[in-house]
Amino acid sequence: MVRSLPISVILLGVVVSLIAGMSVCAGEPSFGGVLRCAIVADPETLDMQMTTSIPASYPATHIVECLFAFDGNYTPQPMLAESWMLDEAGTTAVFVLRKGVLFHNGKEMTAEDVVASLKRWGQYGQTAKALWSHVVGLEAIGPYAVQMTLNEPFAPMTTYLANIYGGAVIYPKEIADAAGGQPLAPQNVIGTGPYRFVEWRPGEYILLERFKDYVPSGLPASGYAGRKVGYFDQLKFIPVTEANSRVIGIQANTYDYAANIPSDLASSVAGNPSIVKIVVDHPPIYPIALVNNKQGIMTNSALKRALLTALDMDAIMAAGYGDKEFWALNPSYFAPGIRWYTEGAGVGLYDKADPTLARSMATAAGYKGEPVRMIVASSMVEQYNQAVVVQSQLQAAGFTVDLQVYDLAAFFTVRNNSADPQWDLAFSFYSTTPDPSLVLMLSPTYAGWWDTPEIQAHRGELNKLVRFEDRYERWGQIMDLWYQQIPALKFGDAFQLHLMRLEVKGGYGTTYPDMTSPYFWNAWYEP
Repeated sequence: MVRSLPISVILLGVVVSLIAGMSVCAGEPSFGGVLRCAIVADPETLDMQMTTSIPASYPATHIVECLFAFDGNYTPQPMLAESWMLDEAGTTAVFVLRKGVLFHNGKEMTAEDVVASLKRWGQYGQTAKALWSHVVGLEAIGPYAVQMTLNEPFAPMTTYLANIYGGAVIYPKEIADAAGGQPLAPQNVIGTGPYRFVEWRPGEYILLERFKDYVPSGLPASGYAGRKVGYFDQLKFIPVTEANSRVIGIQANTYDYAANIPSDLASSVAGNPSIVKIVVDHPPIYPIALVNNKQGIMTNSALKRALLTALDMDAIMAAGYGDKEFWALNPSYFAPGIRWYTEGAGVGLYDKADPTLARSMATAAGYKGEPVRMIVASSMVEQYNQAVVVQSQLQAAGFTVDLQVYDLAAFFTVRNNSADPQWDLAFSFYSTTPDPSLVLMLSPTYAGWWDTPEIQAHRGELNKLVRFEDRYERWGQIMDLWYQQIPALKFGDAFQLHLMRLEVKGGYGTTYPDMTSPYFWNAWYEP
């Protein structure tokens, strides 16, 4: 990650370090105040079992928790679990729960809540299928212990149980049992986190308040894991679709944190001593166009290779993220520096930028001018800009392109319609996952619906293997298959830009590491 601090802050940091050997954060943590975070749009739900939405995770990570949580190195650590044990066969796991953990309705969390929540997630959750296809038994074995039995070992078990995106968050039993496959109403998103839901006024704000009875983990604070303290009285997440409005708002002290700022607006805060610029380059996000592999013209792999051949990735990434400070070309799903990075992925196809060759390949693949239906959300400014450039490049290669622009909620509705998907390319971005088994495009139920026998065989083997070396080799084979079948178009690696008022101390982007979504526990306001 890269920091750009005003000179006055750098000098202050040097002085403080020399005098006291401390970090830049001056003073002691203090309670009080309202943290105002400007986000790009209203999420469609706060029920994280039912969505992988990053905007939804901004408030939801403060409300709900899982049995495990990722630390700053994306290693699963116990969160609602106190400890766990796995038998020698690798098929029976026992999770011992922390005692005295309270839900926001005042009820103590017990094994029956965990069993009910995991069963709901296993049946309906967005990322449950890979693990749940191996679960043959789940039961409470006492008030504070849960036993999960598998039909065969599943190496990334705790990774799945730590992932909050479409993940196994824990609700009260009565909430989980009644919900079924429908997303929870906001007032029913009752978790165990340091903040509780208060109010959602669509288009205005989502309001959370400190849960005074929160019971923190005893582990050291690190990323999403460990001890959490809610210093702010309230957190207010405010949808501000216009990026320029988010920048103006943080300059005017209307917001304390402004998320997802287009890189071309970075210069507007240059030299402002009240604003900290946070450029998250490790881990990056991945701008990707999903491909409809279920029906339509993109079920033709030869045509997909023709389409990819037309794309100039430099122009596409520059359109979305501007200056090269904020992006890099990379055909591997994972970025360099991440242990799953695959050198040599996409050779001969990625960034070919050859419209003439693409046209002849499309003709050979049987293309007859059918429209390539591209969908994008208007509030995803970077993705919209990329879609416009892709449209131009495909048209130059002889493709007919139908670009459809939606608001965020409508985009997800159209994109996720598995019964009759009316699109060919869907533009979005994805976070770095701690394990390749969590890459969403590998799931046959995720939008894009990559469900060939080859990928399912690879995925099954990936999840059985325990040694990293074996799993890495298998992941390399999956990347080879990716560029044969092209389930999605990865454009490159992008580095998110967030802005934060200097008065916010101690939390995300300062003392504690960047993660996929900002978090505001362990942070406080210091005038």
